[in-house]
Amino acid sequence: MSKLNQKAVALAFGMTAALVYIICIVFVAVFPLETVAAVGNYFVHGIDISSIAEKSINIGKSIIGLVVVSISSAVAGYIFALFYNLIAKRQ
Repeated sequence: MSKLNQKAVALAFGMTAALVYIICIVFVAVFPLETVAAVGNYFVHGIDISSIAEKSINIGKSIIGLVVVSISSAVAGYIFALFYNLIAKRQ
């Protein structure tokens, strides 16, 4: 098995999460609250989020959320590649 480049995997995870986050923001901005809540219910295993859902997109909080999601996903990607390389080395 080939070794994964941990920095490349971290960057790929972070960029993928950022793209998904941006698509989600656009989805919330474009579709009615009922549709957003219905789709959101599928992401939380059918828990009804309609009572807590709101449609107020704050640009500042959205940017902070984008940064947090990107960084935490990059860290997860780095750890994933680290564990992958450790496991692959033993086989």
